[in-house]
Amino acid sequence: MIKTINKKNLNSIPNKPGIYYFKNKRGKIIYIGKALSLKPRVKSYFSKKSASKRTGIDEKTNKLVSQINSLDYLVVNSEIEALLLEAKLIREHQPQFNIQHKDGKRYLYIAVLLSPFPHLNIVRRIDLHDKIDAWYGPFPSGASAKQVLKIIRRIFPFCSCKTTPKKQCFYAHLGLCPGIENLNSTEYLKNITRIKKFLNGQTKTLIKNLGIEMRKKAKALKYEEARVLKDKIQAIKYVTQSWKRATLGHQSTSQTLKDLRKLIVKHQRIDPISLTKIEGYDVSNLGKEIIVGSMIVFINGLPEKSLYRKFNIKIFQKTQNDTAAIMQIIERRLKHQEWLYPQLILVDGGKPQVAAAYSVVKEKNLAGHIAILGLAKKQELIISPKIQNQKITGWRSLKLSPRSPVLQLLQQIRDESHRFAQKYYKALHRKKTFLYSKLT
Repeated sequence: MIKTINKKNLNSIPNKPGIYYFKNKRGKIIYIGKALSLKPRVKSYFSKKSASKRTGIDEKTNKLVSQINSLDYLVVNSEIEALLLEAKLIREHQPQFNIQHKDGKRYLYIAVLLSPFPHLNIVRRIDLHDKIDAWYGPFPSGASAKQVLKIIRRIFPFCSCKTTPKKQCFYAHLGLCPGIENLNSTEYLKNITRIKKFLNGQTKTLIKNLGIEMRKKAKALKYEEARVLKDKIQAIKYVTQSWKRATLGHQSTSQTLKDLRKLIVKHQRIDPISLTKIEGYDVSNLGKEIIVGSMIVFINGLPEKSLYRKFNIKIFQKTQNDTAAIMQIIERRLKHQEWLYPQLILVDGGKPQVAAAYSVVKEKNLAGHIAILGLAKKQELIISPKIQNQKITGWRSLKLSPRSPVLQLLQQIRDESHRFAQKYYKALHRKKTFLYSKLT
């Protein structure tokens, strides 16, 4: 719902994401912008301190402020919604200060092109022609258009090459491009149609259609294909219904998760759409009689205790050890498809424990979908496997500063999984000791 206020009521603007419109005395829209948090963004235009710093190129902003008489704002749910809505409203209203110093040819658009194969790219107004199947915008900057494509690409991988590639590109290795052999496949053409719906704002219809398709796959016992569709639905909901920077505290956590995601991309070549769910695992035992394991869950960087699980390890042989226990825990956990899979698994331990976890993830056909790290206690090294063709070919030991927020988050998850495993072990040990004392 659009709300109108005057310059004297800026404090009534919420600290929420949205779109704002500046109007002149005649009520004409002269500028449209977006903000992660509306109140501080809008107030910055009228701050004396900000105005005193604006010179040269910022004279345009001073001129804009001098003509503002009132403003409207609209709260939205997500970054992608703000980006697409801003482009749509600029196209509809052509505000003076959005189009100033532009001749129309310089506007940026996201285009879907069909030749020599379906692909997406950023083009300028002058480049629009009959070979373009659909186009969306204009976007006020290249950064805005690129951000939209970056978000979409993680959900629906697409090609952005203008000519037929001769070899697999970097995006294909990351799973963000369908690859040379799939540029005209049925599934890729479906993804192009889905992208067009997404860019048209038809996300509810898109989610509904994907849900129908997912249920059909599950009914046909095509569980892996159904899981991929489920992941896409969850990703669309995440980027269209959440906002990463709600509060200052969350900003810090969000940046830490962003940095952790970059670490995963760099060292495991897995690019999670969003790093919202991390699972931590540990094993606790003092011999062979009682071996237990724990699974703890962090959502958006915070512990979610309602999702914690404990495992009483079944001992099959005398040589039972931590690595075999880790394999058993994760295998039992992955049987529960109703528990939403994590983007990252962290195990308490080093190379043997990480290798054990990866072997199970690979067996369940989840390699490339779930990243795996270990955290060794003595030196606090982050252990990451080098993976090629779904095989561990080597190892990376990452030493971060003790003050690193990424390391501190992983330590928190590791320590929490250890605490939870120990708690369960002690409970079982007390129970066994009590029964033994009664028998004797």
